[in-house]
Amino acid sequence: MCGRYDTTGRFTWAEIHRALSTYGEVATAPLNLEPNDDVRPTTRQATARLDGGAFHVEPMRWGFIPFWANGKTLDAACRGRDGRTMSTFNARTDVSPMFKAALKSQRCVVPASAWFEWTGEKGAKTKHRFQRADGDLIWFAGLWSRVNLSDVGETATFTIFTGPSDGFLADYHDRQPVILEPDEITAWLDCANDPQPFFEARRPERFVRA
Repeated sequence: MCGRYDTTGRFTWAEIHRALSTYGEVATAPLNLEPNDDVRPTTRQATARLDGGAFHVEPMRWGFIPFWANGKTLDAACRGRDGRTMSTFNARTDVSPMFKAALKSQRCVVPASAWFEWTGEKGAKTKHRFQRADGDLIWFAGLWSRVNLSDVGETATFTIFTGPSDGFLADYHDRQPVILEPDEITAWLDCANDPQPFFEARRPERFVRA
């Protein structure tokens, strides 16, 4: 899964702009991106999406809120029908109904430096950090949403896709984030493209534990 990640190292506006501008115009003015070695759900993090043929980089709240939550309070929008808090920071590649509409029209990518997994028993867990072997940025495949909530107003949110783990990553967790190569970003963001090839291209050899 992907419940924590890291935005240190090469995670800078210059690096994000350089990577995206290789494949198209970046319409967003420079952002002040603060490094964080322990990014957690509900915090605002950088995302990128295509709009009008250009990349737009926007901080969004990590934890997807679907369109049908419009008009609710933030607390109510984050709870299911049973009143329990919904876990929407990840979306499974066997896509649930909550995410199907966004998959057809609201894809995004989420830049990062690394992600974390834990092993061991509760109270004695070991934290493991995974990054690209070449040290470059990671690009998570995600979805975004924008809703108008009664107490906090317009709120943009996102989720990160996860699928079955492969190779050595399966030793640490049975699910891994869906991570794109830079030259796949534009194709992923084109919602006319079938998502399955991206979901299935796990390629664990790209990563190392660091």
